[in-house]
Amino acid sequence: MNIIYLHGLSSSGNSNTARKLRELLPEDNVITPDIPVEPDKALTIIRSIINELPKKNTLIIGTSMGAMYAQQLNGYRRILVNPAFHVSELLRKNEEKVLPFFSQRQDGTTEFQVTTELCEQFEEMESRQFEDANSNDEVIALFGEHDTTCDGFEEYTQHYQYYHHFDGGHRMKDRVITETLLPIIKWMKCSDLRQSQEGKHVPFNEINRGDIGYYKQGRDLMDEFKVYRKGIGRIWFDEIYKECNGMTLPDGRIAELTFPELPVGIDPETAPLVLGNRAMKAPTVEYYGAEGVEVIDSSVFYANGVKIEKVL
Repeated sequence: MNIIYLHGLSSSGNSNTARKLRELLPEDNVITPDIPVEPDKALTIIRSIINELPKKNTLIIGTSMGAMYAQQLNGYRRILVNPAFHVSELLRKNEEKVLPFFSQRQDGTTEFQVTTELCEQFEEMESRQFEDANSNDEVIALFGEHDTTCDGFEEYTQHYQYYHHFDGGHRMKDRVITETLLPIIKWMKCSDLRQSQEGKHVPFNEINRGDIGYYKQGRDLMDEFKVYRKGIGRIWFDEIYKECNGMTLPDGRIAELTFPELPVGIDPETAPLVLGNRAMKAPTVEYYGAEGVEVIDSSVFYANGVKIEKVL
């Protein structure tokens, strides 16, 4: 697979993260270009690289400033690490200063000057960077819990859905790269973010009226089960039966309730049960568990063991 890594401000394609990714992903085509300081030139160079690559076989990773550029590459799978959506704010604090590059660049340049023009170029780009943002794109952002350089979480979640908070700061240490970033990279290479099957089942005591679950491990519309009530065992079933059996829904369906068949070893007196209905079906009482109905927590899934949360 093609892995494009976009570095942060004052860095290069030879940064520690770039080198680590090349080391950890030997079977992939890992491309780590030096990004020009000027934002328009930067995007031009980046687009010239990715335009030669098939979207389905390309994953783009950006850190800090590189994440700001990656965000604008619509249609590609992307991982944004501590995205710095307002690089201009840092540059304004250093206006007219000369700043060093922290890793070696291919052209041998060791520093760059922060001019007023450069600040204005970034401000102009930042003002329109989300114009084409698509919340349905396969994008995951990683945010360091101890990042004191920038905080793009609120702005990110206004436009995209998936994120992860990791134990770290703005610069990724090797531990974060290997234990957090790498598992997500491997997961995104093989999985469809929008159709993740790794959702967490909601415990019985946490489900609520109106929750949507799936009947006997199904995943399509015909297996959806809307929960109306929940309770425990035969005593609860008898109460529901007296109240609801024979009721007619507005569309003419009639509830004919029976006690559900339980998995082997489940005590009928303590079995967790739910009253509800599948799509276009009459209400039924079902066992709540792996062999009955289970609600999927759509706000959380796990990518190779890394917890990914979703904005609802």
